Amino acid sequence: MMNTSIATTDSLRTHRRKFAMNRRATFLLAAGGVVSVATQSSRARAESRTTEGDGSMSAATMDESGGLRSAKAKAASQSQNLKTLGSDRQVVTIHHHRNTFEVMTADGRNAVFPDADLRFKIDSSDNGPPAGRPVILPGGMMGDRATVFFASPAEISDLISYRG
Repeated sequence: MMNTSIATTDSLRTHRRKFAMNRRATFLLAAGGVVSVATQSSRARAESRTTEGDGSMSAATMDESGGLRSAKAKAASQSQNLKTLGSDRQVVTIHHHRNTFEVMTADGRNAVFPDADLRFKIDSSDNGPPAGRPVILPGGMMGDRATVFFASPAEISDLISYRG
């Protein structure tokens, strides 16, 4: 009798293991399908955004709540003259608190970005920002990221303050 119950128990364990593996495999296949569909739809949205009307790329602007919203604009590139940007793009202060950056522009608006979503770059070319007046430009496909351009590396540490 003991041999029969051990064989039955082993058979049940094997069946349970196969069932658990099938559930995992089914879940992974379903998750993979969702990711594939999401990737394809986001790729299609990105393509439609980059070919709007006159062929200019879509970018983002800060709204009253400090968030970013989509708007037609020229892509942030080296060919754009950063000296001519308005007060809505000129950065006055940047505060770092735990894992976020709070950016205040010259027109008094604030935007909050997670650490990974705010980039810092130097543009010392003729098209770069004026010394001491960094500018912020939208970035990312979804308008959730931004880049702050400085005229020199020394300006970065002078402008960013830490709030503990």
